[in-house]
Amino acid sequence: MPWDTGFWDGGSWDSDVHTPPVNHETKPKKRKPMKRQNYYPSRLADQANWLENYAAKVAVYGALLGLTAGQITATANDAKWCHYVIGTWLTAVRAFSPSTTDAVDDVLTGGGNLAVVLPTFTAPALPAGTTAQLPGALTRIFDLVGAMKRSAGYTEAIGTDMGVVGSEDTATVAAPRFTAEAVQGAGCQCAVLKFFKYGHMGVHIESRRGNGTWEFLAVDTESPYMDERPLLAAGQPEVREYRMRFWDKGTANGDWTDVVKLTVSP
Repeated sequence: MPWDTGFWDGGSWDSDVHTPPVNHETKPKKRKPMKRQNYYPSRLADQANWLENYAAKVAVYGALLGLTAGQITATANDAKWCHYVIGTWLTAVRAFSPSTTDAVDDVLTGGGNLAVVLPTFTAPALPAGTTAQLPGALTRIFDLVGAMKRSAGYTEAIGTDMGVVGSEDTATVAAPRFTAEAVQGAGCQCAVLKFFKYGHMGVHIESRRGNGTWEFLAVDTESPYMDERPLLAAGQPEVREYRMRFWDKGTANGDWTDVVKLTVSP
C-alpha cells in the first residue's frame, strides 16, 4: 500500500481512506481454487513429506503406470520444487518476517542516531537437482496421479506406497495387505512384516508355529513389524504363519488376511 493512502497505528494500516482506482486492464486474473485430493495431507510438514515420497516413488512406478521418461522427470521436478517452496523457503520466510516488523517499528517510532538499515531476505539455495518450475506444479501432480490411478498397471499396493490412496479409495478394503521376509538377526533369523493399513490406526497381528494354535503377537501402527522371537528349538529351522486384521481404537476389526508362511532359520 502506498505510504500516502493509509495510516499506521503501530500495528496495522487503516485502509478506510481514498483508494486509487483499479486499472481493470492490468488486474491480475483470479486463481481457480484447487480441489484438495483426499490423499494429500492438510499439514504443511506432512505435505512436504508427501511430496518428497512422491518424487522418489514416481521414478520407481512411473513407467509401469504408463508415464514416459519425460513425464516422470517433469512431475518429479514439480514435486521437488513444491517441497522446497513449502518446506525450506517458507520456513525461512517465516523466520525473516519478524525482522521486517521490527524494522518498520524502528523507522516510524524508534530512537538512536544511526540510519536504519532495512533487512534483506536471501532465499535459501535450491537443493541439488531442484529447479524452479512453471506455476501450477501441484495441480499438474494431481492431474498426473489421476491418470496413473486409471492405468492398467495400478494396484492398491502401489498407490499406498506412493501415498495416493485416500479414504474414499480404501472404504471397501476389508483387510490389510502384508508381506513377510526373513532377515538375519542376533543369533537367528527374524521375520520382517511390511504391511499396508489403508488409513486405519494399525494392524492386529497373530502368528502360529509348528502344530500350535494361533496366538496374539502384536498391535502395530507403523510398518514394518519385526518378529524377533527365538526359535522354538534352538538350531532348527521352523515355519511361521502370520495373519492380520485392522485395528482401530483398541479393537481388531475387518476380515483376516490370507495366511502368509515363512521359514525362519538359525
